[in-house]
Amino acid sequence: MQDTKLTKLVTLMRKRWVSPIDALNHCGLMSLSQRCGELRRDGVNVVSKWVNHNGGRHKAYRIVRG
Repeated sequence: MQDTKLTKLVTLMRKRWVSPIDALNHCGLMSLSQRCGELRRDGVNVVSKWVNHNGGRHKAYRIVRG
């Protein structure tokens, strides 16, 4: 099975919270929020939270069971 960017993202999101910079560094994805929207439309339970970092804010995403 070929390990695509999306499968790498799903594997990472099942293990921990993923920020946009994590998605870029680990999966080569520049549009994390769009990929999470696609996963949600496919029925995957993706949760998000706001993260404050170095004076800025961004969302982090994770896949949970249920």
